[in-house]
Amino acid sequence: MKQIPFRFQRIPVGIDTCYLLRGKKTILIDGGAAGHMEDFQRGLARFGIHPGEIDLILVTHGHADHIGSLHALRELTGALIAAHQDDCAWIESGQPALPPGITLWGKILVGLGQVLYKPRILPCRVTTVFGLEEYSLMEHGYGIPGKVIHTPGHSSGSICVLLDTGEVFAGDMAMNAWFLRSTPGLPVLAEDMNLVMESWEKLIRMGAKRVFPAHGLDFPIEVIQKELMAFEARKTNKYKTGA
Repeated sequence: MKQIPFRFQRIPVGIDTCYLLRGKKTILIDGGAAGHMEDFQRGLARFGIHPGEIDLILVTHGHADHIGSLHALRELTGALIAAHQDDCAWIESGQPALPPGITLWGKILVGLGQVLYKPRILPCRVTTVFGLEEYSLMEHGYGIPGKVIHTPGHSSGSICVLLDTGEVFAGDMAMNAWFLRSTPGLPVLAEDMNLVMESWEKLIRMGAKRVFPAHGLDFPIEVIQKELMAFEARKTNKYKTGA
């Protein structure tokens, strides 16, 4: 049987970047913000892909800017929807929470979002539910050399896709967009930064080499490693000073 080569492609959808993973089957990572279906359709047309070729939409987490167009995408593609069990309620109710701000700018963004960002999100049923265990995309018939990894921190149900070659599609576990932070690195919004750090340490041990965030362009894992070291240094200093 002829082996189908794997490849991945980037599709900008509003403020988000969605990714197509194409092997034996095709997976779309994330659903993008509400009101950007034309962006998605232009992206597919650029690569010569019919919407019906998408078999699965994998949601990295259930925040509004990642599920806003999910219902429309499901209607267009007929694809199944996959997410972690801890974020399914947001997706299936269409009523996601806003993540807390970690940095000063992150807190300002949350405050603005509470007033200004209230998109209407239609509920979607999640058909593939991930738990704590790793989910091999190769073993489940997608022909994609990688795994779905539970990486809590930004949300309790955040997941990443880690390819065998080291690329990690990180959702909002990392950020590199001007409206979020001026340089690439860790999220400015998160439920638990300690869990963010633990999740990144796990991904690095598993071979993560290059980070593909949902906001902004990709960057090397060394950026995250430096931020991990700085975070640990701040924790140690805080402990020593009793602050």
